[in-house]
Amino acid sequence: MNKKTILVTGANSGIGYQTALALARQGYHVIMHGRNEQKVKKALEEIKEQSGNENIDRVIADLSLMAEVKKMAEKIKDRYDHLDGLINNAGTQMGNVRVETAEGHEKTMATNVFSPLLLTTLLIPLLSKSSDGRIITVSSASYNQGTSDRYLDDIELKNNYEFSRAYGLSKLYVLWTMWHLENQLRQKGINNVTINCMEPGSAYSNLGSESLNQRPIWMKALVAVWEKLPLTKDPKIPGTTNALLVTSNEFRGLTGKFFDSEGRIEKENREYYSPQNDQRLWDYCMAICEPFLSESL
Repeated sequence: MNKKTILVTGANSGIGYQTALALARQGYHVIMHGRNEQKVKKALEEIKEQSGNENIDRVIADLSLMAEVKKMAEKIKDRYDHLDGLINNAGTQMGNVRVETAEGHEKTMATNVFSPLLLTTLLIPLLSKSSDGRIITVSSASYNQGTSDRYLDDIELKNNYEFSRAYGLSKLYVLWTMWHLENQLRQKGINNVTINCMEPGSAYSNLGSESLNQRPIWMKALVAVWEKLPLTKDPKIPGTTNALLVTSNEFRGLTGKFFDSEGRIEKENREYYSPQNDQRLWDYCMAICEPFLSESL
């Protein structure tokens, strides 16, 4: 088997961990990303032990900061001559109080939208060197909470912040930016790289753990109850699906699709999508990303 090299962001826990484990068990060369050196190192050693695969590396970066996204991409370019897959799994859900990063961006949007767009764009040259480069970006059914165009004049919600609105909109915007990027690839004749998104369902994960203390008591209680419901998936399910989407011949050549947690194609809600709205969002995101782009597609 061709030992593909695949980068998984947010790989030290939850869905990202299960994705990395599934890939490692199949013998692939896995690059695990996380923002905490010790947690990533521990997860990496566990996966090596469980899979028997020693061909696993790690890279550390805080993906809420564009400067760190840039540094991470440069490290990967220095270490590897190509990539066969990129799984944009890292994400966050903040609390009641709007938080800005050190670079001045609302943290939900920075982590869930600007970061995967910048990282993907920076790594497309490496992915283009693969005969079958695949990009999978994790979204969420919560994007339906954000299906509105009324906030496109306030993308980072300086005047309209609410934590579920920020999360829902971020998961909508990441779909739009990935579709826009996919269209750019086709226009430029880059046909050996595909871009798809997936919806993992409600899975046990550390999503939102950073902000849990900011949430009201009723929300903490709701989260505790929700996690005990049978509707909440084992992260192994979407993790295994991610691994299949990025490697299986069943999905080769498919692009611009939206998959559910079990690998079935879903039709996403595009009620508020339009070329005009798409361009407004794209222009805003690229104004943030462009200072960190040393090369274009």
